[in-house]
Amino acid sequence: MTGTMRRVGRCHVFGDDIPLDDGLIPFEMAIRRIDDPQLLRPELLRMVDPAFPDRVEPGDIIVAGANFGCGKPHFQGFIAMAALGLSVLCVSMPYKTLRGAISKGVPVLAGLPGIDPALRTGHRLDVDFTRGTVVNLDTGQRIEVPPLSPLLADVVRRGGTRGTLAAWLETHPDMRLPAQAPRA
Repeated sequence: MTGTMRRVGRCHVFGDDIPLDDGLIPFEMAIRRIDDPQLLRPELLRMVDPAFPDRVEPGDIIVAGANFGCGKPHFQGFIAMAALGLSVLCVSMPYKTLRGAISKGVPVLAGLPGIDPALRTGHRLDVDFTRGTVVNLDTGQRIEVPPLSPLLADVVRRGGTRGTLAAWLETHPDMRLPAQAPRA
């Protein structure tokens, strides 16, 4: 696919070491394997910021420090983020977490030089994920970060790995499993 991946939204700034479990989403939801976005969305980042679920709006952007999404690779938080159309900018993220975010269709730019004091919760950002540019529309500040690779950008554009597989199957119908006949 071609074209840029731009997102414009309000940012929500968090610090370092936000874990997947009891950070992005309650650990109990992860171990119970809850994957219904309607159940996950009200719990997203509630343990870090109790007001976040009421404040967040579709298309908003999470800005975080180092080691965002640390811990065991439970990705229910990214299901909730994808359902809201959220994006992530962070200083760093474990590679398994990055893989999980992309697989759910959440665009991520890791490599912020730090959480700049000029980025405040509520500021509007214009982020181009394929060019690696972040513009604070409230202050005019511009930040350059490593862009999302074209391969990963394609996965995100398609809605994650499920969307990528569905698109591939459209072009390779002979690879679909045959429909099973109903049992009598």
